[in-house]
Amino acid sequence: MTEDTKKLNADAVARQKEHLKTVSRQEAGQFAGAGLTRKNEEFMYQLNKQLDAQGVKADKKPEMIERTINELKNAQKTGKTAKQLYGTPMKYAHDLLHPQKGTTGHELSSFGLLFVDNSLMFMAIFALMYGLLAFFSPDAFADQKRVGTSGITAMIIIALTGGAAFAYMAKATQPVKNKKTGRWVRKPLGKRFLYIALAFVVWLGIYFLCSFLPNVINPQMNKWAYVIIGVAAFGGDLYFRRVFNVVGSAFARQGK
Repeated sequence: MTEDTKKLNADAVARQKEHLKTVSRQEAGQFAGAGLTRKNEEFMYQLNKQLDAQGVKADKKPEMIERTINELKNAQKTGKTAKQLYGTPMKYAHDLLHPQKGTTGHELSSFGLLFVDNSLMFMAIFALMYGLLAFFSPDAFADQKRVGTSGITAMIIIALTGGAAFAYMAKATQPVKNKKTGRWVRKPLGKRFLYIALAFVVWLGIYFLCSFLPNVINPQMNKWAYVIIGVAAFGGDLYFRRVFNVVGSAFARQGK
């Protein structure tokens, strides 16, 4: 190879490198007007490349890019960097394309709304159950030295504590929204199981203790009274649920 040939090859390589740098600057400049810092512009440039390299669908990419830009602009106000929010562009591109399964979620209603909704439904269930028992097995229902959980006081206590227990379970086990990514993340299975077990044990303990209430403060009602209370509680709960748009209770809709 002659010196002239070597020189021509070296010039060609240099021109190619310069061309690649120019193209790179032009591509990176596509985010220049987005209101991002230089580092965040570079992050978006690299993320854009990673999304293409990892096989993003053309119709999904614009939404991913726009959402990330908006999140970065908000984060800039508090001094957070793209790396702090997402890690590397390669990792975040993978996270966008392969979201963690089971992370869909929704905002639940307040504890108070869940409590009322669950309590009314428990009252309806127990009242109707004892009302039907009184109709179809009157002798067995009436022949009790201690009326136990079929007494009105016990029913109220069980319904209220059940409403509180199930409201607690819904709140304690619901997915939490990651403030950085905006995606929902499930709590560890062990924690969810512990919350549910704790609430159930407490509620069942109260249910058991209610069976020992003396009849003088826990009277048994007429069979028609049970049916009326059950129907009223059920109808009242449906009305309450519709008016307050209850989401996430044991008996209401679980959200979209």
